[in-house]
Amino acid sequence: MAERGAWWKRFGSLGGQTFLILIVLAVLVAAADRSKALFDLSADRRFSLSPRLATLIQAQQQPIELVSIWAGQDEPRFEAVRAVLERMASLTPRVSHRHIDPELQKPLLAAFAEQHREAVPGSLYVVRGERIFRINLSDYSRLFLQRDVGGALITLAQDKQTPALLLQGHGELRTRGGMADGNDQLAHTLAVAGFALGVVGPERTVDPAADALLVVAGPTAPLGERDLRLLDAHLKDGGGLLVLADDRCPADLGAWLRKRGVLSDAARPRDVAGLFATDAPLEPPVIAVSFRNFIAGQELEFPNHNLAITQANPQHPASRALADGAVPLLFPWTATLLPIHPATVGQGSEDLIKAFAAAGTPPFEPTPLLLTAPGDVWTKPRAAPLATPKGLAEADARVVALAVEYQAASDSVRAGVGGRMIVWGSRQAGSDLVLAQLQYANARFLGLSADWLARRTAGSDIPEAEVAAFQVRASDQGLLIILALLLAVLPCLCVGAAMLTWWDRR
Repeated sequence: MAERGAWWKRFGSLGGQTFLILIVLAVLVAAADRSKALFDLSADRRFSLSPRLATLIQAQQQPIELVSIWAGQDEPRFEAVRAVLERMASLTPRVSHRHIDPELQKPLLAAFAEQHREAVPGSLYVVRGERIFRINLSDYSRLFLQRDVGGALITLAQDKQTPALLLQGHGELRTRGGMADGNDQLAHTLAVAGFALGVVGPERTVDPAADALLVVAGPTAPLGERDLRLLDAHLKDGGGLLVLADDRCPADLGAWLRKRGVLSDAARPRDVAGLFATDAPLEPPVIAVSFRNFIAGQELEFPNHNLAITQANPQHPASRALADGAVPLLFPWTATLLPIHPATVGQGSEDLIKAFAAAGTPPFEPTPLLLTAPGDVWTKPRAAPLATPKGLAEADARVVALAVEYQAASDSVRAGVGGRMIVWGSRQAGSDLVLAQLQYANARFLGLSADWLARRTAGSDIPEAEVAAFQVRASDQGLLIILALLLAVLPCLCVGAAMLTWWDRR
């Protein structure tokens, strides 16, 4: 018995306990696999379906087919995509998933292309009867796949889509314009939200419909009288207007915004007398910068203009869902905004009311949507050196996105419906450079803004991107404490534990 006990002791010293633990863990894993139990511990929750998407899928009344097309060598890239698609299809028999390998299954690819007139490798098609919605796949598709599929289901279920028209011809964000000047992500976000995309260019012969959403995405050249009249007519007829304008905003658009109740730091008159004048002398355009709430990464030498916005108005439908501040918005090169309203000027309000009436502006109500943190942001010309001004700690919060709702005009083609406008103070906030970074809520805010402007709520049910942003806000002293824990305290504890273990075994 003594020898047998010694054998067990020797086995234990060689790792017998560890071996037994591994056997138990293997049995547990096998049991979990047989029971199909799933515990998603991935950082971006890539294998878990959003409850909102699950509800949307289970509510489908017509057959939906998810058709993925990629070659065999791309299987490692899209393994997570396939797993999520199969989980979607498992929720209800009305949704199915089918994969086509364009190299090994050419007859199936040709049949799909003949039926739906399209079959692009590297794509996911959501098919509902004769209608399809194409989703381009990339290495980052797992991050926004659920949002895109949810948007496709909503879009395909609509009998009529609201038009979303992009004004072009004045230096706006454009198709295939590159990361800084492209609008491909903006167009994709609107398409996923259920809008029918179109372009309003200088060569147009017909003005857009009154119920359309008109998007003016960061012009840098004058709009001219014809397009300014288009904006006037669209708001008068109860349309929705989204304007992105930074410090490069043309003077004629800046003057038009002032007549509509929005003063931008890109077009601030030197004299109050020229508030509504198109040719009024202007102050040099300025941008907002911050020493505390900014996001580094785009321009390492000068990141302070990349404002991290977490202050959202919880009372407005376009910003209510972002009011918890858990996910920031990125606003680069921002011209801050100020509402011009008779209620805010006190003495002289009667003169302002008469001036708005002379300009043809109906009564309106401005509402700030996004604001900077108080005592944090100041303004300076784009090329001026970075220097903290005096009295910054007492500075008020600044508005970077503003909503305006106008009373219905008597001669509107949509009786009783007033125009709506949302102005963002940053052109790049809606560019491919920012909207492609899903750790920020810009695409979410764009969708909410479009929904409110178009007077609809369907698009807001689209599941959010799976990725979640994690932030640590710490003072300099807090950072030193964290550094000390990582470099000194934790290593010493590990070394001490190892020494005690060695001493105990000895």
